[in-house]
Amino acid sequence: MNNETPVFPITVHFLEEDDYWILDDVDELGTNLEWFDSSDPSEKATVKDSLGRSVRLKVEKLTVTEFSLAGKA
Repeated sequence: MNNETPVFPITVHFLEEDDYWILDDVDELGTNLEWFDSSDPSEKATVKDSLGRSVRLKVEKLTVTEFSLAGKA
C-alpha cells in the first residue's frame, strides 16, 4: 500500500448537521455524494481516511474525479 493514498473507509463529517458518513470504497463515494468538493467551503464538511488524514475529494455526476491526501500533489 502506498502511504500517499487515502485508506478506506473514508469518513465524511457534515459539520452543519453533525452527521458522519462512512464510505467503504470508491463506488460508495460516487454513489452517495453525487456532487461534492471537499475544497469548497460551502460544503461545510471534513473528509478523513481511516488513519485520520485529511482527504481531498471531488465527485461530479456520481464520478470520483479527485481522491488524494490533502496537501499532496
